[in-house]
Amino acid sequence: MVVIAASSFGCASKQVNSSSTATREESTRKVQFICNKIYDESSQTYVYSTVAWNPENKKPIVVWKRQDFSGNDYPPETRCQEVSPRFQQAYDNGSFKYITHGEMNDQPVICTASAVGDDCQTLLITLKHEDNAERTLEQLSDILLGYASSALEQSSGDISYSEDNKLYVEVDMEDFLNK
Repeated sequence: MVVIAASSFGCASKQVNSSSTATREESTRKVQFICNKIYDESSQTYVYSTVAWNPENKKPIVVWKRQDFSGNDYPPETRCQEVSPRFQQAYDNGSFKYITHGEMNDQPVICTASAVGDDCQTLLITLKHEDNAERTLEQLSDILLGYASSALEQSSGDISYSEDNKLYVEVDMEDFLNK
């Protein structure tokens, strides 16, 4: 199970896996996604998190606590360092318009799509086969849309279903950071 962060986490500590010099392009991005250690009040420990930030705000999106993703090859730090750049890639290539779920390489995934009904464009998060991809997507959308953690409280204006009843969530990262 992927733990999705609530926006009540405090962001503290240093960025993980950062390059030593930021390029002019990186410094002018509206939103940046980083792997950062944040303080998790529920466990009273620092945990790795994929964080969205701009100069005015920073918010954790995914908290990486799962130790058993794929043996010892993918501890939370590694997953955070691999997934955070995927969020950045999706934002930079303009595919972060909709998020949905699908399959890539026979694995369930959370991914981006350019429009409702489109296939996955940019991989965001790989899930385990026993994970409920639609429920994980609902939790992620609750965070990104600024709603409560319950999917039942979502506004139908931001949620769409394709003809085959697949869930798509429209995302505006600048709006997310300004809520």
